[in-house]
Amino acid sequence: MNQKEATTMNKLKSILIFTYGLSVIVSHAQPVDSILTVQDLIQWVDQQHPILKSVGNLVPIANAEHRKTQGAFDPYFGTEFTSKEFDGEVYYNQPSWELTAATRSPLRLGMNWNSSSGLYTNPSDKLPEEGLFAIGGMIDLGNGLLTDRRRTDLALAKAGIELSRAEAELYRNELLTKAVKDYWKWYYAYSNLEANENAYKAAIETYEFTLQSFQAGDASLMDTLEAKSLVNTWQTEYYISQAEAINAKFIVSNWLWSMDEKPMVLKPFVKPSPDIPEYSNSSTLSDNHPLLRYNDQKEEQYQLKRKLSAEYLKPKIAIGGAYLLAGNISSPPNPTMFNSENRIIKAQLGIPLFLREGRGYNESQRLQLENYRWERSSMENEWRNAMESVAGQFIYLESAVSAGISNQKTLEQLLQAEQRKLELGDSELIKVNLRTGYYAKAMIQRAKLESELGQTWAYWMQLSNGY
Repeated sequence: MNQKEATTMNKLKSILIFTYGLSVIVSHAQPVDSILTVQDLIQWVDQQHPILKSVGNLVPIANAEHRKTQGAFDPYFGTEFTSKEFDGEVYYNQPSWELTAATRSPLRLGMNWNSSSGLYTNPSDKLPEEGLFAIGGMIDLGNGLLTDRRRTDLALAKAGIELSRAEAELYRNELLTKAVKDYWKWYYAYSNLEANENAYKAAIETYEFTLQSFQAGDASLMDTLEAKSLVNTWQTEYYISQAEAINAKFIVSNWLWSMDEKPMVLKPFVKPSPDIPEYSNSSTLSDNHPLLRYNDQKEEQYQLKRKLSAEYLKPKIAIGGAYLLAGNISSPPNPTMFNSENRIIKAQLGIPLFLREGRGYNESQRLQLENYRWERSSMENEWRNAMESVAGQFIYLESAVSAGISNQKTLEQLLQAEQRKLELGDSELIKVNLRTGYYAKAMIQRAKLESELGQTWAYWMQLSNGY
């Protein structure tokens, strides 16, 4: 963790509290910096949320699966001893051992040693007293020449590593986008509460002034009732927005976990920020985009399965054999020890008469690959269109936010001027009420636009792999 990240972590600790079930202990000591930015949230969620941690395990799991498939090519050593005795006589003793290895080719290698002794052994099992070595192998010339189950599983697992890496990036982006969207919903709820609170306070000030004017004989009873009605209206809106803000804060707190993997919630005085981090607005899918990498590896897996299925249309043909060597050799074999007269020759041939398994398997894999290519084209086209759409929306929402901020400032000035005129007796209460309502609605509209802009930014970051 670098210095910047450590500073962010310390800041976040000061605005978070631990939760144990439903029991929450709140410290009301407000730190100087009590603003949670969206960048702070992203960094914290990315490092501490348990689901994000589980996403980080996708690649190690894929590496473990790859290592498991490599085990299919590990040399295998086995030994066996068979003995039979009856009526005190040893019928036979047959010890043996073998060492085999499947290569990443159609060739399988093997070496074994066998010995047979006793009174009653089959003539074909008769071996020299010192035993006999057999060194050789088999090669597939039909089914299994280009690939087989072991080689295909290894290639699938290798492709699965990059596929899992891309999948992890896509899933991480999706989760962070959900967290960021919850943040902007909280921002809107908080700003809505702030707007209604300001309107409520303004209505109270207007009511108090009207009440004083009534007591001085400068306002009617009707004016005080109207001012009181406005207070009640904004008080209702204030309480409703307060409930919504509390709910939104706890929803965004669902994404906050401590380094000890305990759930946490935001302290009551923490505020969101409307600031959006810098971002790249390129609306094209780069070759390194996780969606393209994921689709490439997925298609590669379908092609590998298709290649394997084609092998099932071939007959099973294998040839091979082994050289035989005396079992008492004292040095590693060399070419002079191999005699073509001491050998075993093997040949295998198997032909399914109807090839229904092979034809069915091959057709199934062909159709699955074809379907995936269609789905991929549709998926990538939708993704590109979404990127262009979001990029365009963002530009107009930025303009709308600027206009909303300007409108809010103007209406705030008009409200202040109208309140001043009312104090001087040059205005009417109904105009102040209207100005108050317009100003509050402008604040809510601005906050809604900023929230929509932030959520659009979050979706853009997901589409462009920008987190």
